[in-house]
Amino acid sequence: MNVTITQIKIGNLSADGVCPFVAEALGMDDEDDNVKTLANITHKKTEGNPFFVLMFLISLYDEKLIQYNFGAMKWTWDDDAVNSKIVTDNVASVLVDKMNRLQEDTQKMLMVASCLGASFKVSAIVEVMKNISDGEIRSSMRSSSSSVLTGSFLLKEGESFASRDGSVSSFASSIKEFEEEGLVEMESNETGRFVHNQVQSAAFELISPEQRNSFRAKIGSTLLNTLSPDELETNLFEVVGLLNCAASETDTGVERDRLAKLNLRAGTKASDNGAFDTASVYFQAGRDALGSSGWEEDYSTMLDLCSDGANA
Repeated sequence: MNVTITQIKIGNLSADGVCPFVAEALGMDDEDDNVKTLANITHKKTEGNPFFVLMFLISLYDEKLIQYNFGAMKWTWDDDAVNSKIVTDNVASVLVDKMNRLQEDTQKMLMVASCLGASFKVSAIVEVMKNISDGEIRSSMRSSSSSVLTGSFLLKEGESFASRDGSVSSFASSIKEFEEEGLVEMESNETGRFVHNQVQSAAFELISPEQRNSFRAKIGSTLLNTLSPDELETNLFEVVGLLNCAASETDTGVERDRLAKLNLRAGTKASDNGAFDTASVYFQAGRDALGSSGWEEDYSTMLDLCSDGANA
């Protein structure tokens, strides 16, 4: 018996398709402007996956972001409150899967952003991308990520992003791409944040496990050498934290001494702010950087690390 099999590919709902879904769930008219606004927000948060749309609406109800107004005899909500809600874990997994389909440049920028934290400065990402060669960044990528890259513009070995034509527009294009894909939300032209901590974790997973510590240290070193004194002071904890990731791989006495002094500075700043537990971590990291020979090689710094650490 001959059987014809037809494969039907079902995609996610469009923004217009989400609107009747939301309207029916709330027992309201899909032509209602308020319903349309809620549907657009829901589509943005869920990418139109029907199951995630349902889960998102349920979570809004559970968190009392949607409530039934018995006086008006209809459901009511605050658009701003709904829009500010961080997406659920299941929605985050949709965004994670999407990362592997992004262009190579965008994946690399996401790798850098994931090392900077849940929130990040665009200028910091750009500075790192300008000062670390494409070859170094690509060598830090998971092989599984590299195998799915398509349509990317590849740089020559040793070339940095700063040396390609139109570098500024290239950075802007990648930043715009991962914003449009729903991976980050830009709080301003300068500051962005991952929409979910699992999205940040997934971006970090793009980095090869064997290269993660050294990659973060490269980012920290780049920022240390390129930030102005005021910018470094503002971002001191982040920079020192990145450098500490590869502290055990620091070879020369000069590098260890510099790292110890930076940890002393960060520990003192944390202590002055009343963050004594955090300060203790930095003081200990500074002592570890100097090692057993610290008393002989840099007595003053080791003494400050020990005395200030005792007071923290």
